[in-house]
Amino acid sequence: MKKMKLTSIMLLVFTVLFSVSCGNNDDPAPAPPVGETLDLGDGSSAFEIKTNTTLKWPNTYNLKGFVYVPSGITLTIEPGVIIKGDKSSKGTLIVERGGKIMAQGSNERPIIFTSSQTPGNRKPGDWGGIIILGSAPNNMGEQTIEGGVRSKHGGSNANDNSGVLSYVRVEFAGIEYSIDNEINGITFGSVGSATKVDHIQVSYSGDDSFEWFGGTVNAKYLVALRGWDDDFDTDNGFSGKIQFALSLRDPQIGDKSASNSFESDNNADASEATPFTGCVFANVSLFGPVSNPASYVDRAGEKGSNVNARFQSGLHLRRNTQLSIFNSVIAAYPIGLIIENDKSSRTQTWADEGKLNVANCVIAGCVKKFQDKQYWTDNTQFSPTDNGTFADGYFSRSSGGNRSFTTLAELKLGSNPLNLTALDVFPKADSPLTSGYSWTDAKVSSGFDKVNYIGAFSPSETATNNWTTGWCNFDPQNTVY
Repeated sequence: MKKMKLTSIMLLVFTVLFSVSCGNNDDPAPAPPVGETLDLGDGSSAFEIKTNTTLKWPNTYNLKGFVYVPSGITLTIEPGVIIKGDKSSKGTLIVERGGKIMAQGSNERPIIFTSSQTPGNRKPGDWGGIIILGSAPNNMGEQTIEGGVRSKHGGSNANDNSGVLSYVRVEFAGIEYSIDNEINGITFGSVGSATKVDHIQVSYSGDDSFEWFGGTVNAKYLVALRGWDDDFDTDNGFSGKIQFALSLRDPQIGDKSASNSFESDNNADASEATPFTGCVFANVSLFGPVSNPASYVDRAGEKGSNVNARFQSGLHLRRNTQLSIFNSVIAAYPIGLIIENDKSSRTQTWADEGKLNVANCVIAGCVKKFQDKQYWTDNTQFSPTDNGTFADGYFSRSSGGNRSFTTLAELKLGSNPLNLTALDVFPKADSPLTSGYSWTDAKVSSGFDKVNYIGAFSPSETATNNWTTGWCNFDPQNTVY
């Protein structure tokens, strides 16, 4: 009897403890911890981090002025940390050659670089951005990076290691100090292949979202949202491999020069300096601003257009670039593809010789699919007499495996694939993006995941379950940080 009574008491205690520990399923989740707000930098143009430093969660940091991570120093950023770029001092983080950034976020707790301005008042170019510099090769030798900073990049170590940038968001960065002298959302200068870069979203950049000046760094899972100038800009012999990338453009946000999704040069002078810009992209989805090509108003009739007239093309390949792009989709741009021999370059020759590659790609819903020259310069329109004869012939070659469609609807995506705040770009089972891919070219035979679809997303992914889920934010303007 006593034994039974003791057993009953123990069972009662266990039941109470279990109820307390589990709680009511309707109870609100515990509030996240609140940390301190601390300054990183002093607002000057030459603040150096002197010792290995860790930015700790759940603290928030105000990035003030130019903050340098010099050679021999490592800056570690814990998952979930928020860094707010100061507007008045143009807060910018510069990781110099020999320095390292260890920014390993997570799907649940991405590391967030954003504007210090309040929700509703944030704009592209509120702060500088992130600049990472290394000692990998470029085709211009040792050079000072753009953006008004002191730092140089370039060397001979293709395997150079600048650290980790993973599960990171960069919002409202990008400043133009002068023509062709800008800080982008993220700038990579001669960054080496031992650097880890994946799961990066750049939103509302005041210049390019991503720009690479030489280097060998590889990357996966990149998002460019509502950028001002180009989404993915490659120069100075960049030779990395990029897979799974998405861009979405705001129809009303465009640069004073032509805004492209891809802009690729060997270098600004279009010289044949080596190494050539020979980067390789695969599984990229580029969605431009043109929802209705039939009603699009071009540069000549800019007045009244519902799309910023500065938009140009999905792919602008020029100045001796030897870039390659495979298994990708270019949609809803004024022009799909430009392959240009500007500045007496031989870009079209490289295409004919297979050194530049656009293969197993799809163009859809563009006002004009092809052109051979820049759309406009200094208010002079080139499009009326430029039918893109070379680009058309090259893209349509039988060996290329490329296809084009008149409308975006023919891709059989969601009902609103140009939605900027809720992704709706996932191919249905009968979408043409589920076929026509190829991994036989030597440039994509290694270093890439051999997936069975074109573009950044598979038909099995959905709005609530895809590689952007959790860590991305498609409405940073209204987020309270």
